[in-house]
Parts: sequence; structure tokens; C-alpha cells
Amino acid sequence: MASGAGAGSLFGTVDESAAAEGPFAEVAVQKPLRCEFTYRVPAEFVEALKPGMRVAVPFGRKREVGVVVALTDRCDLPASKTKAIAAVLDDEPVVDDDLLELTRWMAGYYACSWGEALGAVLPAALKREKGTRKRLVIAPVAGVGQEELAAVEEAHPKQHRLLRTLLEIGEATELRDLLRKLNLSDAPAKTLVKRGWATIERVEVEADALLSGDATDRVRPEQLSSQQADAVGAIAGALDDGEYRTFLLQGVTGSGKTEVYLRAIEHALATGRGAIVLVPEIALTPQTVGWFRSRFGEVAVLHSRMTDAQRYTMWQRLRRGEAKVVVGARSAIFAPVQDLGVIVVDEEHEPSFKQGNAPRYHARDVAVVRAHRAKAVCVLGSATPSLESWRNAKAGRYERLMLSERVHGGRMPAIEIIDMRDELPEQKGPKLFSRRLSIYLRQTLERGEQSILFLNRRGFAPVLWCPACGETVRCKQCDVAMTFHRRHGKLICHSCCEEITPPKSCPSCTAPGVRFLGLGSERIEDALSEALPGARIARMDSDTMLRREDYERTLDAFGKGELDVLVGTQMIAKGLDFPRVTLVGIVSADSGLHLPDFRASERTFQLLAQVAGRAGRGELEGRIVIQTTTPDHDAIKRAAEHDYEGFAALEDELREDLGYPPHGRLIRAVLEDTDESKVRDASRALADLLIRDVAPKGVMVLGPAPAPLAMLRGRHRHHILLKAPPNSAGLAKARDLLIGFAEEFARPRTTIDVDPVGLL
Repeated sequence: MASGAGAGSLFGTVDESAAAEGPFAEVAVQKPLRCEFTYRVPAEFVEALKPGMRVAVPFGRKREVGVVVALTDRCDLPASKTKAIAAVLDDEPVVDDDLLELTRWMAGYYACSWGEALGAVLPAALKREKGTRKRLVIAPVAGVGQEELAAVEEAHPKQHRLLRTLLEIGEATELRDLLRKLNLSDAPAKTLVKRGWATIERVEVEADALLSGDATDRVRPEQLSSQQADAVGAIAGALDDGEYRTFLLQGVTGSGKTEVYLRAIEHALATGRGAIVLVPEIALTPQTVGWFRSRFGEVAVLHSRMTDAQRYTMWQRLRRGEAKVVVGARSAIFAPVQDLGVIVVDEEHEPSFKQGNAPRYHARDVAVVRAHRAKAVCVLGSATPSLESWRNAKAGRYERLMLSERVHGGRMPAIEIIDMRDELPEQKGPKLFSRRLSIYLRQTLERGEQSILFLNRRGFAPVLWCPACGETVRCKQCDVAMTFHRRHGKLICHSCCEEITPPKSCPSCTAPGVRFLGLGSERIEDALSEALPGARIARMDSDTMLRREDYERTLDAFGKGELDVLVGTQMIAKGLDFPRVTLVGIVSADSGLHLPDFRASERTFQLLAQVAGRAGRGELEGRIVIQTTTPDHDAIKRAAEHDYEGFAALEDELREDLGYPPHGRLIRAVLEDTDESKVRDASRALADLLIRDVAPKGVMVLGPAPAPLAMLRGRHRHHILLKAPPNSAGLAKARDLLIGFAEEFARPRTTIDVDPVGLL
């Protein structure tokens, strides 16, 4: 318990006779302080105030918005130390009891404050006293072009980066999103406005294609396959019983998982209950939302690109029961759906369901917990489930529903593995396309069919290398090699977005003759244009898809047959359903295989399987070509055989031997600061504390050690990994120690990640 900005223990021994008189409210504020704050409730608010309502409270020298989590008649602090609630901001609770309990669980489990957990639930408009804000948009001024770009290229690289991107977009775009994408403050934008090269305006909310789009024609099949019918029957039975159940719907690509989701939601609505559908952000397209609108009419949408006002409007409609179905990305798991009956998590294996900042929750796991508390049904869908979900199904904690065949009877596409070590290198660089893939690309084009080429690396070349000393050009702010983007003529850091002009000689030894090594999606696009003159080609990666509209426009053109070949990164791997795609080429299957992460093989298998699933989804037979230099790796061999079970069994056995999830639990602590010595000393002290207090309780303490990305955006990083059996009591103790350490020392900053999905 605390009052104002200090913990109760700081006030020493309390004189009970001087204790303040109630009533009091315990308030959670969105700060990284793992306690609630006690405020006196003024007489005028006593009758109206309830848990779940927002209040404005004095907090230090400022006034903050918090959520009342409890009311009490007792406070052990003296009257002189208590402060009063300044204002009550709601007429009724905005967070119901179920969500209050869910966020309290999140705070304990994910080592964050209750206020931070509540911050994930509330739309931005409810985190401020003044409500919604108009959005700011920035646009280039007519007539500004290459001359202005050249004027700031060397002296003001951040202005150059922003202006170049604005010219590429060519029209007004939301300022906040653009600055976040380019890792910029608002200073370069303000300077461009002062120079007369850009304008910034506050505008009214524009229509969002996801919010205002029409229903997409998706014929409701008169008859389900026997496997689909069994799956729908099992889910409907659980809904009728009114009991919590979690199902793992494991179905090959094209097996009709979406239709099972739709039928399950239909059944929930028929019984008066609501539904939440979670999809990866990149799969949240007008087509996806349109499928649900075609079946249910009024469907709410929640996603990260919505304005504050749009999100608030959707949130209110759900809270009032005006919409019973919500489709959204990660944060939609907190939607205030009335009488929740079913939660669907599509592509449940996707790492994007893990939140990257506090609270670092995993939406799939929160979905299971929320369903349990609401006595609802949770459906986790995937062609390649996470090993955690697969193991839970094996152990009987989840019920597995199998869809092993494509709904239209089509066969899974044939997959060929090409060993690129047997291909002769090209004179000008690495061999990009094998002879077999080159032939298939030409044949597919001649037949008037479509192809997809996948490479999970953007840019032209990922490395600028010196043959004299062996060094690569690396970012000065981050411990990563800079990637060459030929379109911009720059080396770009993909971690902090810094840019430099490629040097003609080695920065380390000054020797001339530095070389570009490796390949990225930009290089593939260029090579493809030369190999297939006249072909209509588009590239989809974060360099070309600057806005959601770009993504949707390109997919629409591809769906209409206006493009022959789509080249891209992982954004083309998921959710695309185009019947005329008969060839998928995976240019380099090894790009993520050797990352320093125990999930690297699993991720590679999942990505290959997802990309392979884009071909042969119609009546035409599909073909997949996987180019690799490690053709004997289990992840690649099993993916080529469509053998998820074989891969999962092998990987599960290895994880069990090493004590990694799903056979163990992990907590990762990352310490970072601009002063490397502070990071080194603090991480050693923290590790010693953990070894002394939790290692005897069965927790393995690994580290401290420099993180794989040892420097990021100018901050040195060390990490400690804690590993223990799933039900170890030592992990709870370790979590408490980490929280205490993080609160005691402001520098270096300590980040606690419970159940991390990445270790970079």
C-alpha cells in the first residue's frame, strides 16, 4: 500500500491514533511501480465510486489517471500523508471485475505493475483526462524534391531520412506511426516544417478500410468435411456445456480452419454469447475482416493503426453490447466483450502475439487464462503449432482437433529441396536462383500462372565486407552489420535506422575493394526483372509497404491477376489465399536457422511450412522449391515432407534434454545502459544474488553474459537467463528478486521478460 508517490514502509512506525479516516480507494497508475496507491475518497464521491472506475489523482508534482482496484475503510497511514482523489472520470466502471482480476494475474505473472497491465486493457483515450485527440498528419509540400533532399543528405541525415520517406509516400501520413517506423523524434519533422518543405496538421478521423469495409464474399459451404464437422461438433458441445475448454485446432494449410472458427462463433452467438478472434497483425486485412462481416454483419475491429478515437468508439460499442464479435491483433484479447463465449487465436504459434514492452504478455496464454475465468472456449489454430501447445495437447491439457486434408480435395504441393552448394556461382556474385527454379519461373509465367518468391531478409546486400582484414561495416550504435539498400544508395541499420553512405575503402584498415555480400529481397527483385523481362513484379517488405494501404493495394492487384510474381519477406508468408499461385520459391531457407536462439529450428520449420502453403490452394497443382545450403537439417527435411509430427517429436526430445520450454520455464533479465561498466557490474551482482537465493531451489542461473545484440541504439546490453522445471517454486522467488532489483536501481535499466519468445 502506498499514498501519493511513496511506499507505506517509508513513513516509519505509524501512530494508529493519528491514522486517517476513510473511506479510501486503492488506485493503480500506469507506472513501473509494483504497488497500488491509497487515496482518500472525498465525501462527494463516496456514493458513486466503484472498483473499475477511472480517477484523476495527485501523483508527485503531476496529476495522473488511475483505475480504482479496491475500496477500503482502513488506511494505516497518518492523515498528513494521505491525499484525496481529485476527480472521478466515469459514471460507471470501465473495467469490469473479470478484467480487473485478469490484469491482477498478469501483473503477478509477467512481473509488471497492475497499472501497466491495466494500461494494456484501456484504449488511449481513457488513459487521459481529456479523452481523444485529433491525429497529426505530415505531408511533403508540392514542388519539394531531389534538390532539397541533396541539401540535407550529409549534414542532416535524420531530416533526409524523413523527407525521403515522405516523398516516397507522396501524400499525407500519420506522423506518430512514421516517426516510430523511422526511429525518429519529432525534431526533424518540426525542422522540415520550418524549412517550408513539409506541413503538419491536426485532422479529423478518416475512414479505416478495416472499419468501414464491406463484407467479403465467402460462400458458406453447405457441407463440411467430416473432420471439420467433428471439430465444430466438439467446440459446440463445449459451448453448450458452459464449461472452459481449450482446443488445439491443427490443420494443414487450406484445410478450412477459418470455416471452423466461423461455425464456432455462429454457435456462440446463437446462445447469446460473444467472441474474440485474434490474428497476427499482418494478417488483419480487409479480406480477413470481410469474411467475418459476411457471416455476422456487425463486427468490431481493433488493431494498432487505429486512431485513438476509432479505438475508443469500437471499445465503447463492445462494452455496450452493440457488437458481439471482435476481430483484432494482440491487444484485442482485452476487448470488453459481453458474456464471452469463445476466443479464437489463429496462427497461435506466431511470435507477434508476444508484447515487446511492459506488460510483456503473450496474447495466446492470456487468451487461455481469460477463457478459463469466463468459462468460455478457447480455440488455438495453426498448421504448425508452437511446441508448447503441441505438448499441452499431448499431455491432455488441451484437446486436439485434426484437419489433415485440404477442403477441396487438392493435394499438398510437391516440394523440391535444391542444394545450392551444387549450383555454379555467378560471375557477379552469389547464385540467386537455381537452374531448376529458373526453369519453373519461366514455365509458370508462360502458362499465365503466378509465383511467389520468399526471402526473409530485406535490402540489397546484408553485409559490406573487407577482404583485406575480414571486417564488416557495423552500426556505431548497435552491434549489427549495416545492410546496403541500393534504391537509396545507403547502408542502413535495421535496429536503429541510422544511415551512412557506403565507404569506398575499409573503415578499419583503409584498404580499397570492399564488397557487398549476401542477398536481400531488393536484390532478388532486381535479378528477377533481368531473368524475366516483361514480367509484372512487385516486392513486399517493410521498405516498400510503408503504409497498410500499400500492403492492401499490392495484394488486391495480385489477387486480380495484375501481377505475375510477388517477392517478399515474412509478410507474404501468412494468410494469402490466391488460387492461381502454383509456384513458391524459398530463395534461402537458412537465413534464420543459425540464430543464437533455441527456437531457431522451430521458427524455420514453421516459416517454411507457412510459405509452402501459399501454393496449390485452388484447382491448379502447386510446386515448392526450397533453396538451401543445409539440405540435411531436420527442420528443412521435415518441412519438405510436410511432417510436422516428426519434426515436433525430435525437437521436443531435444528440448526435454536441455530443459527448455515446453519442458522448462524461462525468465530473462536484460540490463542495459550507455555505461558498459555499470551494466557489467550490476549484472554480475544480480547473478550472484540469484545464485545465492534461487539456485538452491532448482533454478539454473545462466550468465551474466553480453546479449547476442550486445549493443542496441547506443546502450550496452547484458542478460541473465533463468531456467527451471515448469512448476518450480523457485521461479516465483526469482521473479520477486528481479522485481526488487529493478525497482531499487534506476541504472542500469533492468527489463524482466517472463516466458520470452526470443533471446536476441
